[in-house]
Formats: sequence, structure tokens, C-alpha cells
Amino acid sequence: MRLKFSLFFFFLLHTMIFAQTEPVEVVRSDDKIVIGREVYYIHVVKPGQTLYSISRVYNVPQKELILENPTLYVTDLQAGQTLKIPFRPEAEEEDIAHEEQRGDFILHTIEQGQTLFSLSRTYDVGIDEIKKHNPGLDEDNLQISQVVRIPARQVYIPREGFPTRDDRYIHHKVERGETLFSISRMYDIPLSALYNANEKLAWGLKYGEYIKIPRYEDEDVAEHDPADPPDKLIDEIAEDDIVERPWQPDLYDPVLVADAECISFDYARFDRPYNVSLLLPLFVERNWPVELPDTVDLEEAAELYPEYVLSVDELYHGTVPFLEFYEGVMMAVDSLVRAGLSVVLNVYDTERSTEKVREIITRPEFRRSDLIIGPVYPENMRIVSDWARDNRVNIVSPLTTRREFLIDNPYLFQVTPSATAELEQASIFISNFPSSNFVLIHRDDPFERNTVDAFKNNIFRHFSYNSEFENLVFKEVIYTDPTVNIEQSLVKDGKNIVIVPSTDQAFVSNILMRLNILTRNYDITIFGLNEWQRFANIEVEYLHNMEFHFASPFYINYNDRNVTRFLARFREKFYTEPSHYGFQGYDIMFYFLQAMKTYGPDFRDCLPVMRTELLQADFLFRKAGRQSGLENNGISIVRYGRDMNIQRLGLNARVTQQTGER
Repeated sequence: MRLKFSLFFFFLLHTMIFAQTEPVEVVRSDDKIVIGREVYYIHVVKPGQTLYSISRVYNVPQKELILENPTLYVTDLQAGQTLKIPFRPEAEEEDIAHEEQRGDFILHTIEQGQTLFSLSRTYDVGIDEIKKHNPGLDEDNLQISQVVRIPARQVYIPREGFPTRDDRYIHHKVERGETLFSISRMYDIPLSALYNANEKLAWGLKYGEYIKIPRYEDEDVAEHDPADPPDKLIDEIAEDDIVERPWQPDLYDPVLVADAECISFDYARFDRPYNVSLLLPLFVERNWPVELPDTVDLEEAAELYPEYVLSVDELYHGTVPFLEFYEGVMMAVDSLVRAGLSVVLNVYDTERSTEKVREIITRPEFRRSDLIIGPVYPENMRIVSDWARDNRVNIVSPLTTRREFLIDNPYLFQVTPSATAELEQASIFISNFPSSNFVLIHRDDPFERNTVDAFKNNIFRHFSYNSEFENLVFKEVIYTDPTVNIEQSLVKDGKNIVIVPSTDQAFVSNILMRLNILTRNYDITIFGLNEWQRFANIEVEYLHNMEFHFASPFYINYNDRNVTRFLARFREKFYTEPSHYGFQGYDIMFYFLQAMKTYGPDFRDCLPVMRTELLQADFLFRKAGRQSGLENNGISIVRYGRDMNIQRLGLNARVTQQTGER
């Protein structure tokens, strides 16, 4: 058995173990979190460790340890206690320590998907300057949880002394009873300015946190660049129009966009149809049956011509999903044409060929595109994305989860969120229950280590926003073989939230079987990944018994009236049953055509006020960076209920809904 406890180890061993009097070795923890741009170690006290020995290893004075952990004022250091320890370099690196104590640097912990380029954009610091202050840094091999020193400039936010002396921002501590509206009125700035300066406000205002208040000169408020997004153009909003509530991603705040172009666009006066280009690898040529010599039978032909169909009654396997996508697209176009929209849809077969794609973008009709959907493969998306950026044409990436195309193309929409975004949403949900007993189970598999570390780091980060952080119980079980005792990590007198971030079907099946047996004596809720839905050897009953939760951007509710209507029309039109691809094609085309009908071809900045009911998704597009494209963050929590029903809880669903508490 091998158990590694990351935050709080509830000791069940004999009390004589605690009677040790000799100090034990203190080893720096590998677990770090970031709170308000400050990096902290999470250290679990072992029997025999003292405050002095801990302070020596972490190079932090005992007084500062006590200030960071107020419970030490009233109780002695206890084995199993969780300490939050400010990051300090090793003692021998005194020159670096002096620089950081002066506030010359921000210590940034690398998260999944981040690069030196994205860091340079985030902190407005050149890549070469970051390298200069991080000797030996390998920009092609950044590791998750690696700490990078960023020259602070004006973005540095010290931990003490708020409000700070900052030419760009005032740092305001949120008091009880304050709202975003009251704070905006206090400083006489638009609500949109608060949202733009504080990304974390997307998840609500929290008592005790510090938020940045932009410093405005009078002329800054009075004059605006027409190129600015409309959510920056709000100067005055009547108090009667404000509904005081935390902003939720599933319900766009109506005060964020008030630009005249979004409100006044009249499609009836638009004097031409919209030109939409759809690029899919349909492999049309491969669907013509091969003419076989009389001497060759079908079994032999299948080996001779694996890339071609042999009969008029079959389709090339690579064609099927994208043909369904195209059929869904046609369903959406038909719906909006009946509603009065005029569309010219040009469909291009890319054949997964870069040469074919380069030829397509030279065609006159393609160059008149108002909207491009596709291609689906990365090598082709790079070609078309670059053309769309240079020609300022909106382009939709329909299927890939890779974020690199977002970095330098503000006209790109990525519909399928990255794994990072899904883990982020799941972590936000999980952090709502600090009083639970959390158990993370994994195999310590190198291929899954990035996912496990990202999940853990996100959870710690969101836990740190909660006032009950110091009482958090979080255990990490490394499941190397069936002899590992999972039950030892569970508690009988509370809720156990078990997290298994694995895509290995055999491993997940084994864990679920063992946990399901334990549900007789323990209250267990399990969190896993979207991929589990496709596992064939998992007992669905286990998932319902443990209220399986996962984050997903797509979920089809077959009891929904719109879904049943779509299914009936699809079957009638195409004589087949749609898969996920058919629903995806419909949702994407319907959403973007509706946006163009409502707000015109330059609809990007109007999406925050757009409400469109889709079949399997709730699109919520957000910029990944100031000059980047927009990634769909419309990720819901899906729950398998003990009543054998499956429910999509919606974006940022309320805690009482999500837990399924009885």
C-alpha cells in the first residue's frame, strides 16, 4: 500500500506514535498553490516536527508562519495539521531571495497549456527578458507546477499594504455587503472595467479578496477607441436597470454590452446573402467503388484497397462522421432560411490535404466568405486560420481541442474546449464543498501525470479562495496494485468526494467496483472524466450509486422537446440516426448564423448579450488573451443521479443543485 496525502492526513494509527520526542526530518512539499499572485507551499505536519525545524527548511521566520496560519496563535503545532507557507528560495540563493523580497518579481506557477509566449502576453514582458531572469529555462519543455520568475514591472501586487501605490490600479478589499455595482459607483467607473481588470469576477465577488480598480483620468472615461470591444464602452447605466447578483457564465449580464452596433443592426436592410464556407474532409473520391478484376474476391480486395469502398452500399469510414456533421449543418441552414435568412453555403472537400486547402483559399467565391467553418485537422486549420486573420474573417474551429491557433488570431472561435478548460470548471465546482473529505486516486502513470497535476493544482487554487481553506481535508491515494486500502482514506461521518482523473478503462472499472462495495458504509460522490461515458465495461449502476459527476461542454437530453423534434426531422430527411457529429453541426451553424442575422457579420463583440437555445451545448465564448481568439467555456456539470436519471446542471450551477444532497 502506498498512500500520499497532499493536504490533511487524518491519522488512524496508535496514539503511541504521537509520543515521539525526537524531531523528524522536514522535507519541502512539492504541492504549491497561488493566492493573489503569491506562491505558497502546502505542508502537512508530521509527528515530531517543530515550528522551528519547519521554518528552517522553508527559509521563513517562525513569526511569519504564525501570521500566515492564525490557528497557531491558539493551539500548538499538531501532527496532521496543514500549514500554508510562503514560497522562499533555498537558503543558499540569497541574492534571488533579496530580489523577490523587494518585489522585483512575480513567481508564476506554470499551468497546463501555458508557454513563454502566453506568459509574455499575460504580463506584458518580453520572452527574452523572462529567459534572462530564469537561467537554464527550457522554453520548449515547460513543466506543470514549475515556478517562473516574471519581472514585476507595474503588474506586481504585493501581499501587504493594500491599497498599493500603483499607477494603473487601486487595490480594493471587498467588505461584507459590497456588490460590484456599489464598488463601481464608489470609484465612478463602469462595471465592464471591473470585469476586464479582474478575470476572477467571472465567478462572483468574494468577501475579503482584493480586486483591481483601474485608475481613470477624466478624458479616459469620456473618450473611447471605436476599435474597443463593446463591453468596454459603457459609461453610464441607470441604477434602476441593474439587477444586483453575482455574474454567472450561464446567464450573460445584460450590462456588459451596450454598443449601438449590436443593438441597432437591422438584417432586413442588409442587401445581400451571407457567404458561408464549410471545409470538411468528406473524401468524396474515395466513395466511388473500386472496379475489381473478376479474379479478385472481396476479402482480397479489402487488403488491396483499404482506403476505398468496394460497394455502392457502403461509405468510406473517414467520410461518415463529417457527412453527419454536414447533415446537421443543412438542418440548421434550413431552419434559418425559413426564418428569413439568406445564405450562400459553399462546401469544400479538403480530403485532409494541405495542397487542396491551399488551392481552396485562392478561389474567388471562398475569398468572399463572411464566415468559415473548418477545417478540422490541425495542419489544414493553420493554413486557413492565417488567411482568415490576415483578411479579418471570422473562422470557427469545430472539433479540435488544441489551443495554439487561438493565440494569434482574434477572429477564431474554438468550439470544443480544451482539457484545461474542462478541468478548470470541474475544479470550480469541487471547491464549493470545503467541509467534505476529498480523496484523489491515481496510478502515478507518467502518461496521466499532467492531467493529475493540473487537476490537483486547479483544485488547490480554487480552494484557496475559500475562507475555510485551513480546515480542508484532501488525501491522495496512489493506487499501484489491488492491495492498496482505499477504505482507509474515507470517513464515515461526512461526505467523501472521490476524484479519479483517468481515461484508462480497466483502471477506472476496477476503482468503481471497489468503491461501489464501500457505498454500503460510506457516503461517496465520485468525479471523473467525460470519456467514461464511452467505456463499455463499466456498470452504469455504479455510476448512479455514487452520483458520478463530470464536466462536459456537450450533453444530449433525449427528453428535451427540441432534441426530439430534431431527431424526427433528421430521420425523415436522411433515413438514419444522428450521432454527436450531427448535433454538433447543427448547433455550430445555427449559433453563428443566428449571430450574423441578429448582429451582422461583425458579431464577435455582441455575443455576451446573445441567447440562443441549442441542442447539446451552451456556448460561452471568452478570449484566451488580449489579442487572442475566443474559446468556448460553456462547460456544464453532468450528474448521474441515484434516481437513475442523468441531469445537466448547467453552467456554474448552484451548489445545492450540484451536490444532489438529500
